[in-house]
Amino acid sequence: MAQHYKNSQACTKKTAEFSTSWQISLTVPRLVLDLFERALEPIVDALSTQVRSEGWLIRGYTAAKPSHRKIATILEQAATMAGIQPPFVTIQALPELNWARESTRNLNPVHVGRFVIRGSHSAACKNPALIELEIDAGPAFGTAHHATTKGCLLALSKLAPARAPFRPLDVGCGAGTLAMAIARLWKVKTVASDIDPIAVRVARRNVTLNCLQRFVWCLVSDGFASPLIRERGPFDLIVANILQRPLCALAPSIVMNSVPGSTIVLSGLLDNQAPSIVATYRGQGLHLRNRFSIDGWTTLIMVRPQ
Repeated sequence: MAQHYKNSQACTKKTAEFSTSWQISLTVPRLVLDLFERALEPIVDALSTQVRSEGWLIRGYTAAKPSHRKIATILEQAATMAGIQPPFVTIQALPELNWARESTRNLNPVHVGRFVIRGSHSAACKNPALIELEIDAGPAFGTAHHATTKGCLLALSKLAPARAPFRPLDVGCGAGTLAMAIARLWKVKTVASDIDPIAVRVARRNVTLNCLQRFVWCLVSDGFASPLIRERGPFDLIVANILQRPLCALAPSIVMNSVPGSTIVLSGLLDNQAPSIVATYRGQGLHLRNRFSIDGWTTLIMVRPQ
């Protein structure tokens, strides 16, 4: 069952560990999923999508109590544009959760390529040939159980025999899994950024948990907006595991902040969204080196020519 989760900004006004929030749920046909996501994004802190037999379930999460009237108006406008009846929507308060505990409950270690990703509740891996990372995602995305994170870890494993990058960047780092994987794989200093301050806080905690403070630098940034990112570039490896629209929007900035010969790993894409992203980045002068699909989600390895 494919599922994707995206933090767009801070999801709580308390702490990264405990959070009370509201959930908005509705189901729409696949063809209008993108339209309804765009409609909800300005009024929620995070979105998840999950395929169901009757369509795509969209869940929006917000720390502030949502306005029923505002949501109804937004969904009616989106439905009119889509030419369908407004979907049935439910709004409910979620109980206060300990995110550190919830993120690891019932999650088994994930083995992808050269990596093993586990929570603190799991026993350490005994295989010295594998790179192990301990991740507690909390409210951030990136436990490696989702196909998009698996795809990026597989891409990094395939890139391992190549020359080690000098300046890697993980855009939309979430819990910091991919940035730490890069740092461990090549023993190189890595920049990790996310638009969500809570995700960056979680990533920093995971960096400390894995004793990688000397190698992974985490900061808050909307794409390449922070001058701190631009000062650390240009980059020869950029990993962006986000969503289709931000990947499209970031294409010029990614190319502008990369060096000739750099490798770009793109994920967060449904299989049917991949061709448009390939076309967008080819339009920026990049070439497609490899692509693979896991559970309906595509990861792309693209290269900027020398």
